[in-house]
Amino acid sequence: MKLFAAVAALTALFLWVPSPALADPGTPTPADVDAARAAAAGAGDTVGRFFAGQGRKTSLAPVAARVDGPTVAVNDLNPDFVAGRSAEIARFAFLATGATAPDGQTASVWTTRDRRGTWVVSNIASGGDEQRYAGQTGTVFREPQLNAWYALRDGTVVPLNDEAAQSVGRAGVPVADYRRLAQQRYAAKLPGSSYARDGYAGGYGVPGPGSTPLPWVVGAVVLLGAAITIRLLRARRT
Repeated sequence: MKLFAAVAALTALFLWVPSPALADPGTPTPADVDAARAAAAGAGDTVGRFFAGQGRKTSLAPVAARVDGPTVAVNDLNPDFVAGRSAEIARFAFLATGATAPDGQTASVWTTRDRRGTWVVSNIASGGDEQRYAGQTGTVFREPQLNAWYALRDGTVVPLNDEAAQSVGRAGVPVADYRRLAQQRYAAKLPGSSYARDGYAGGYGVPGPGSTPLPWVVGAVVLLGAAITIRLLRARRT
């Protein structure tokens, strides 16, 4: 069950629907960061099983994981920016705490608020992209479907990783051009669109409290695909 929970958490990056999160989580306070770190540290056994699976070991017994790395705030592309309702290009998505295995593997433990406002572990992602990029200068945000990281600096959206460079070029693009690019990609998948109403990957952005999960059979297939996709995306640079 714990292994399934760890794999289930991986769907957040692939589907861009971290279901435990509130629709508008808001900027975290220092108390939020402390609570999120505590939640991440309390998931050491699950993180250890994640590392064991990443190592492709025959035994799924958890390894001794240290969940004591930096906790950083991660922003995602703001759906309201894409829809033209906001000038804010980024919106807070989750807090991420670094984790390390005895063999040197690293991971990022994502924590989000559940519907009661409690910080809970919602995802485990291999590598340390969150710690690597989130603290860089400018307004840093992700485009999760592409695993692309950007920073908004002086009116220009600049790439921070190869996926982002493939999206906007090495020099970046003016923010207005990036909005048009994002609209081409996601305007038809925003909340309220037919794409979202039909339940395809949950639409774009974070679902509201009434969201209905995928049926378990379909969900299991999606979970497996998400796990494989994330591993390929994040292992490509290692």
